[in-house]
Order: sequence, then C-alpha cells, then structure tokens
Amino acid sequence: MKSCIQIISVCILAGSILSCNKGKNNPKACNGNTRREVKICTDDAALDIDTIPISISVDSIGSLNVPEVKKDDPRQDVEKKVFTITAKVHKVSQHWDGDWKVKLTDGNDKYINCEIPNPGCEYIPTSRFLSEIISTREWIEEHGDDLVGKIVTIKGVGFIDIDHVYPRNAAENEMELHPILEIHF
Repeated sequence: MKSCIQIISVCILAGSILSCNKGKNNPKACNGNTRREVKICTDDAALDIDTIPISISVDSIGSLNVPEVKKDDPRQDVEKKVFTITAKVHKVSQHWDGDWKVKLTDGNDKYINCEIPNPGCEYIPTSRFLSEIISTREWIEEHGDDLVGKIVTIKGVGFIDIDHVYPRNAAENEMELHPILEIHF
C-alpha cells in the first residue's frame, strides 16, 4: 500500500513538472480559459472601447448593474468603458498566468481587482493597448514592493470576471479593471 501511494505521488509530481509551462515561470503564459480576447483587448469590439475615463469609486463600480456572462460571451457594454479609480492598495500579487493584480479597497470592506496582463503572452502584441500594457507593467514591476497601503489612481478597461468560483475580496458584481492602462501615486 505504501509503495503504491509513493508511485502515485511521484506520478503526480512528474506530471505537474512536465505540464508546468505557464505562470510566473513562463513569461509567455496567458489565461486562455475564459474570455482572454476581451480581457486583453484583442477582440473585435475592443475598437469600440470609449477611452475617455469615467471617474468612479471602489464601492460604486462594485454596485454597477452588470449582466451575467459566460465563458464565450463577447464584450459587454460596461466592458466598452474605461474607468479611473483612486483608492488605497490592499494587496499586490502575481498570478499563475503572469498577470499582476493590484487590489484596491475603500477601507470599508469594498474591493476591486485591477490587473495588468503579461506582456510576454503571445497574444498581447495584437492588443489595442499594447503600449499602455508595457509601460504600466514596467511601472508596477518597479513600484510593486512599495504599493500596499499607498493611495494610487488606476485607469483601466472595465471587465466582468467569471474565473473565480471561490469567495474572495473582489467587487460584488465581479467587475475588474483589466487591463490597467495607467497607474500612478
């Protein structure tokens, strides 16, 4: 019994190592499971995004009435808008797909996740916002260790995230800013 468990453990470990070509260790990774084209603005409707930003609070963006979306749904009207939010950084982290996440809070248990995709992703060069993605990514990598607790202003494209099926600190309606187009103190 013990050797059978050891063999299974070795097989699982080997399978993980052999299939581990995504995330932080792979600069070309990008999430292709759900709505990638909408997320990184390579879809046909990306040209319809109104780049004049709407100033909004963390609480207000989480209260917007948004449609329920499925894995293959096209860009929704709220995802054709750019928003600007000034708030405190709650957390900064790098995802398995190489994206950086900056979680903002209003200090009253309201949050929004803002993400900047991995510029090494093979699909990013066709993004409408390639130059903004590259410059914002550089800024976050330069300042990321010093962001938690600071007030920042983030400008980004609205996105309805459906990737998360577990409780987390996020906007109540699953809105995000993805991609981040600009961030500054």
